[in-house]
Parts: sequence; C-alpha cells; structure tokens
Amino acid sequence: MGSGSARPTPSLAKASLTGDDPASGRLWGDAMSFVKKISTRALYIQVRDHLAQQIARGVLKPGTPLPSELELADQLGVSLGTLRKGLEALENERLITRRQGSGTYVRDHAADMRFTFDNLRTKDGAIIPFTVQFLGAASGPATVEEQEHLQLETPERVARCQQVRHHEGPFLFEQISLAASRFAGFDPTKLGSPYRIAVLAQEHGVLVGSASESVEIWCGNAEVSAWLQVDPETPLLRLDRVIYSLGRVPLEWRIGYCRMTAVKYVTTLRS
Repeated sequence: MGSGSARPTPSLAKASLTGDDPASGRLWGDAMSFVKKISTRALYIQVRDHLAQQIARGVLKPGTPLPSELELADQLGVSLGTLRKGLEALENERLITRRQGSGTYVRDHAADMRFTFDNLRTKDGAIIPFTVQFLGAASGPATVEEQEHLQLETPERVARCQQVRHHEGPFLFEQISLAASRFAGFDPTKLGSPYRIAVLAQEHGVLVGSASESVEIWCGNAEVSAWLQVDPETPLLRLDRVIYSLGRVPLEWRIGYCRMTAVKYVTTLRS
C-alpha cells in the first residue's frame, strides 16, 4: 500500500461517506451513516461501493495512489480487515492495481494495454502481443439481436465497429456493438482506433464489472474468412461476449471469430 506519508483524500471523510449509494440513490451523509448500513449490506461491500463511486465520479483519478491502508481504514472508520476485503474486491474488478513496493493505485485503463476479459493465449499459454487493425465504425438503430443482448427496450441508437487482431498474421475478427446511451456524452460518430471498452468506460465515468462469454465452433462466411486469410470452409472458434457495468447493465456485445490453429482459449473455473 502507499507509504505512511501519503496525504489523506479529502473526499473520504471519516464521519460520513459522501459518495452516491448505488443501492438507494441517496447520499451517505448525516441522514444515513455508514455504520447504520451494516445491517443491510456487508461492511466491506459498502467500502468497495463507496470507493468505486469515487473512481467513477473522477474524485479518485486514474493512475493516482490511494492512501496507506492504515490511513484509509481510519478515514472510513473501518477495521483493516474490512478495508482489505473491500480493496481485494476492487482489485478483482480491475478498478485498482497493486504495485510491489510502491502502493495501490487507481487503475489507468488508457495506460494498461491488456484487453479486459481476454481469454485468448498463444499455444504455449503466453499473453498474445497482438496489434489491432481498426476497420471502421458506424451507428444506427439497434437490431433485434442487439436489443436482446444489450437489454435495450427500444431500437435506440447503437455504435458499431469492426477490427482484426494480428499476431504472426490475422487471428481474430471482431464485430462490436455498444449501447451508446449508457456512456454519458458519448458521440458514436467519434468511435475510432484504438478502441477498448475499459478506456471508453473510464472516460465516461462508467465502471466495467463483469462479462459472460459463450464459445462454439463455426464455419466462416466470405467476409470473415477473407480478413482471417482462411478458406471459407475452415472451422473457426466463435466467441460471443457481453460486458456489463459494475451494476450488471450491458455495455458492449462483441462477436469474435478466431483461427483455432493460431491460439488457444484459456479460462479459470471457480467453485
């Protein structure tokens, strides 16, 4: 964690936490103290929610260090154990990062070149050092499939883009749809390269939380096969992924078509 000389963050007042409460929409102030919420939600979850909201609102800015654990626990009026569980949850959700011997920092997704929720690896299991070829972007009313995957009540405007990942040749063709209304102030016509959902979310105060992904074997069409430089009858790995906000609101729907001879799919199973 940060050194003992780190200055406390003014917004994390010990007497009352003044961030938005994601559950009720009310403020954590004198009318609803932090201690009184213990009966309804685990205390470490309240700590996680408060810090996450501070990150989303830009109070805790990307790349900046957090106070030391002792200072932060004192400011929030919680035990070290509770604070550490809250920080562990934030780290698992990719909102903070710990640097050995340096401290804990708000994650800067613009500086972190790794793709969020990326399970593709080289054949020997290493992270793929790929480059991205951005093919273009467009926008328009959501299709029936986009409405279903992004949970849109109406065929509202969505942003779309296509890109190809390269490592020793093209290995992944991606089609991406974004729910534009879920990024305040986002102009779909400005979508361009390099595109990364975590960076876009960070720029618009949205917290990326989790993703669901299904995989299947698929035979490509002429367009996909051409971009991947394979025969149209070549079996491909089809990845169907939806990325959600921390509050489980769908943000992005992505379909990827991958050459199975180029990479392998690796995931972690939890009980």
